[in-house]
Amino acid sequence: MTQTQVLTPASLEELVAALAQATPQTRLLAGGTDLVRELRRPVREPDLLVDLTGLAALSEVRLEEGMLHIGALATFTELQWHPLVREHALCLSLAAAQVGSTQIRNAGTIGGNAANASACADGVTALTALGAVVITVDGAGERRTQSLDDVVLGPGRTSLRYDEAILEFAFPPLDAGHRSAFAKIGSRTAVSVARLSVALVVRFDADAGVLSEARVALGAVGERAFRASELEAKLVGRAADDETARLFADGCVAAVEASIPGRYSLPYKRHAAVGLAYDAWNMLALSAPSEPAWT
Repeated sequence: MTQTQVLTPASLEELVAALAQATPQTRLLAGGTDLVRELRRPVREPDLLVDLTGLAALSEVRLEEGMLHIGALATFTELQWHPLVREHALCLSLAAAQVGSTQIRNAGTIGGNAANASACADGVTALTALGAVVITVDGAGERRTQSLDDVVLGPGRTSLRYDEAILEFAFPPLDAGHRSAFAKIGSRTAVSVARLSVALVVRFDADAGVLSEARVALGAVGERAFRASELEAKLVGRAADDETARLFADGCVAAVEASIPGRYSLPYKRHAAVGLAYDAWNMLALSAPSEPAWT
């Protein structure tokens, strides 16, 4: 039986020292909502468990040098209600509000959401739409800044090295001209795991009466959250009207079809994408609510 050593760093210097002792069997503990389940399985126990919960600095949310920084240990409850997140990244606040149960939101962290690399991770979908980068540190004290796409590779797979920990995420804050939304469809109404999710960020040019920027991220519809770049290009320059809402919904359906061709869940997700797209669009409150024309 493997004897697990537990380290509890209380500073970034102590974290680096702990990571310097890491091996491929080492695990990092943040909220524990995924790791505890993993440790209950009949697999090899970790030789080293690095408990990150004493690193208060990794829970910070702050504006600095034109970027909104989200600490890796920020919980979903904190992200749901934090005034900076609600003002400058509402889609992330909305995504955090829909993660699991109250208990999971109170314990689960945004860093763990990314490191666990679930295809249905709500926080990752929102961060993808926000264009977030991931800032990490390793056992040598070296920091890396990578795009989220370069870190989350697929279900349970990341580019993180065994001696590397996520410190924070950063992205340009949305300003007053931006609107954002997040919507998902789950397998049940409570403690729901996403079957399909969408995060939408737009910038509306009130003088011209058109969308000057659009970012669309889809989650739980492939191996990882992804940007629907073709749809984004189609939305730019369009008015915020029923026709554009319909184009957005059609584009979400097309992105779903391209992502999971032949998958048994495609008929369901194709249909669900329509209603989900309208839900997200109407959250932007750019015009009177639009409704799909079901056939």
